[in-house]
Order: sequence, then C-alpha cells, then structure tokens
Amino acid sequence: MSSSAYAFLKPIVGVDNPLEYYPARDWEKVYRDQYRYDSSFTFVCSPNDTHACRVRAFVRNGIITRVEQNYDVQNYSDLYGNKATCNWNPRMCPKGYTICRRLYGPYRLKSPLIRKGWREWANDGFPYLTSELRTKYKFDSRGSDELLPIDWEEAFKLAAAGMIAIAKHYSGDEGSRRLLAEGYEPEMVEATEGAGTRCFKHRGGMGLLGVIGKYGMYRFANTLALLDVHVRGVGPDKALGGRSWDNYTWHGDQAPGHPYVHGLQASDCDFNDLRFTKLHIQSGKNLVENKMPESHWFIESMERGAKIVTITPEYSPPATKSDYWIPIRPATDAALFLGITKILMDEKKYDADFVKKFTDLPLLVRADTLKRLHASEVFPGYKLALSEDGPSFKIQGLKKDQYEKLGDYVIRNAGGELKAITRDDVGGRLKEKGLDPLLEWKGSVKLVDGSTVEAMTLWEAYKIHLKDYGLDTVAEITGAPKDLIRRLAEDIAAIKPAAIHVGEGINHWFHATLVNRAQYLPLMLTGNIGLPGAGCHTWAGNYKAANFQGSPETGYGFKTWIGEDPFHPDLDPDVDG
Repeated sequence: MSSSAYAFLKPIVGVDNPLEYYPARDWEKVYRDQYRYDSSFTFVCSPNDTHACRVRAFVRNGIITRVEQNYDVQNYSDLYGNKATCNWNPRMCPKGYTICRRLYGPYRLKSPLIRKGWREWANDGFPYLTSELRTKYKFDSRGSDELLPIDWEEAFKLAAAGMIAIAKHYSGDEGSRRLLAEGYEPEMVEATEGAGTRCFKHRGGMGLLGVIGKYGMYRFANTLALLDVHVRGVGPDKALGGRSWDNYTWHGDQAPGHPYVHGLQASDCDFNDLRFTKLHIQSGKNLVENKMPESHWFIESMERGAKIVTITPEYSPPATKSDYWIPIRPATDAALFLGITKILMDEKKYDADFVKKFTDLPLLVRADTLKRLHASEVFPGYKLALSEDGPSFKIQGLKKDQYEKLGDYVIRNAGGELKAITRDDVGGRLKEKGLDPLLEWKGSVKLVDGSTVEAMTLWEAYKIHLKDYGLDTVAEITGAPKDLIRRLAEDIAAIKPAAIHVGEGINHWFHATLVNRAQYLPLMLTGNIGLPGAGCHTWAGNYKAANFQGSPETGYGFKTWIGEDPFHPDLDPDVDG
C-alpha cells in the first residue's frame, strides 16, 4: 500500500509561536458552518403535553435547523412581579429538541382528512344513527375505516352541516326519547333541557390545553346557542350552547379522590418542592420519562440524600433510581396503602397530636347510618357556630346554604363529655377552645329527640375496616413482598417530610377515588401534610410558588411560599430553590 493512503493520519503540526506561523485550518469551517443561522425566535413548545417550555428556534434559509433551551426561566414573572429562579433551568425535553422534525416530516398532515364512512353519512343526508346505520357508516369500528383527503372549504361545510343534523336529532321530546333509548341516565337527559346542542362535547387536545384549548373551546361551545336558536326557534334568552369538558376532570388525569380528602380538585406541588422531601414515594408515577423537563428536580432530591421508593408493576426507570422498588399487581394500590395504614395504627407509629388537630378521625359517626353525628342532633337548641369572618367563608368560599346542609360535628373530649366542633376548629384553635378530642372511643349517645344511638370515632371505624388488611392478606392481594410493605410503613413513620406522587394511570381506574384516599391515610397519620417536601400530589404544575395547605400556627388557610421558606429560614430561595 502506498504511503499516500496514510497522508491524513499525519500528526497535527506543532506551532511554537502562532503569531509567527499558523497552519491552514479552513477545514474547521465545515463544522462551524453546521451551527450558522440567519435568525432565531422563541416559542412555547407544547407537543401533546402541558409543560409549555419556552424554547428558542434557529432559522437558516427560512428553515428551522435546530431548537435549544433558552435558559431564561429566571426572567419569568407573574402580574405581581414574582419571579422564578435559575433553578428551574433547563426547561426542555427530547420532544422539544426534535419538534422541527415533526414540522418538516413527510407524515405531517397539511390538509384535512375525512372518514369514508362519515362522508357517506353526510352524502345520505345525515340520517339518525340507528344501530344498523352505525355499523354501515363504521361509527362502531372507526379504526377500520379509510381516511380520504378533503379541502378546507368542504371540511368546514360538512362540519357545520353535521352539527346542525346532530342538534336536530337530539332536540325536543323526540331527542330526549332517543337519548333515553341509547342508555343515557334520565338526569343527564333532563340536563339537556330539550336542546340538542347540550349534547355536544367540546374538549381541546393535550396540545391545545392553553388559551386555544380552554378559552377557545369554551367560546365555541357558547356560540352553539346561535345554532339552538336556528334549530328550536327559541329566543336569545332561551338559547343553550354546548358543554365543555377538560382532560383533568373528565379523563381522570388528576386524582379524583383528592376532593374527598380536602375538598380541592387536586393537590399539586411546585416541583422544586421535591428537593425538600426526605422520603420520595412514586406510586405509578414516572418522573424520569413522563415529566422530562422537570425530571432534574427528582434527580436533585436524590443528590440531597432523599430515600426513593417506587411502586410499579414493572421495573420502571424510576425504579432503577430507587433505594427499593415494590413490585405490585396492577389495580391493587389501595390494598397496599390500607395495609400500611393498619401497621401504623396497630403499632402506634403515628403522630396523635397531628391526627387530632388536622384530620377528621376524632369526629363521631353514627353506627346506624355511618354518617357523621351532627351537633344539632345532640345539643338542644344548637345554633351553627361557624364565624362568617373565619377561613371557611373568607378563604375557602363556603356558602351559607352549603354550611346549613353540612352543619357542625361532635367529638368526645378528653374529659369524657361531648363537644361541638366546627370546620374551623383545627390546629392551635382546639387548645384555645379547650378541645382535646379522643381518638379511641365508641359508645351510646343520647339524642335531642330522646332516642339513643351507638356512635364511634372515625378512628374506631377505620380500625374495623382495616381488619381485612393484615400483612399476609395485603401481600397476597398485591403480590408485593411482605418485608418491603413493612419497610415502607416503617419509613413513612420515621422519615419526615415524606411525599407520595401519584401517576396519572392510577387516576384512570374505575375506583380511583378509593385509591387516592388510601394513599393519603399514611401521610395523615404521620403529619406529612402541609409541609414543604410533604403531601400527596398528582401531576405537577409549572409554577414558582409552592402552595401548602395549613400552617403550624393556625392549621387552616392557604399560604403561598415565595421567597423565604418558613420551615427552613436558613435556606436562600434564590440558591436553594
């Protein structure tokens, strides 16, 4: 082989004095030229998720060549001037890096498509869809249908004609009869008030959950009142628009059991809150792959020494980062957390002071109805005692008619007497009012009507319920190793603050409300509510402020943690998050 074959393997020429002599390095321009650009601009990236990262695109010859992180989250601010910190950087994920491939990809749709069966339905004059016609037009097998190209003008005309037809089909008495025949509940049919437009469901896709998805769809739903005027011939005061449905509530993306626990749609923490957690538990959650712009917070919690526990059927990416992984049979998470709750209660590994002050477990329930015992049932001439200036009315928005329906409740005080208690009597207010509720009590209670009922604290009721969730039984139900179930119970009892992050998939289960409530119980028993780094959270918002329910002093109301951390005043918020 000739020596010329090795010419490019010659060593780089050494240069003692670059001002005197420097070899030609023009070949490096090839590599530098790859990153040359004509202009750049920032945009909000939302490729089928809700992170909405602000990123920067670089343009060359009118084409986006690459997308990069902008590293400017610290400049974001709200209307009040509150700013985020540099800790939020970086904000981007692989979906953002490759979004330009989707924009210029060969499979990107640049014009509308229509189902062949739907078009046949339109060509036939939009007849009412009987079961036979649903099959004919493939409404019951849309995935097997063919998609045909269509221009925008025709697409708009057909969509409008289809909406007119649907509104006519389900308006009036005939429309109500059809809905009932199709299996809709009478309450739902009654809610349409005879307007077919009330049967329309409007929902923005995940990529449209911003201004367009929410406000745009709401406005469009409202404009269907104009269609109702056309179909039913009613006046503007009687016209009804469509309904709007959001992903979180309708699809169960957020935890549907959270309102049962604290009355709010969901508990959702600012992700920098992860860095204060000492025991991080992911239940069906994947903070490595499915929250990619925010996964660095999870990594930082590990760097700060948090113990990581992952509960998933598969050995998931978070499981590989965990101190221990609890394999579990799908749909059995409720049994797992009820079993953990039983261990904490039976072995007295709970914070009794917190349970008395901040949970409803001391409240008395009637054994005959399993409903809370009301103060008006026990104390003659009782008058509702909740102050209109208290947090329930002023902060939480409680209405007078709601309060009259809920009423006040009853506890058995440490001295043995029955006492009335309001929903504002939590935290330090208990001591101010001389209340020290018992957790363990059951017995007879005489009512104002002269009758006697058996009653017990909710604590006692849970003891009865949890008898079915011994360690052996829970291990059999869940398939989880008994030693790991016990280990998690002991960790929750000993490590504080502890947090449970719930995955969206769990929230989609049919009985997800029960699962979510069970997940809260161990945290309620150990005082892991209302503290930075603690709580049971689902999804995760992209906000600067960490909201935490309650405060050590009063135990009620909401505080917004922006700036100094009240529980860690030695930390610099701009450095430590």
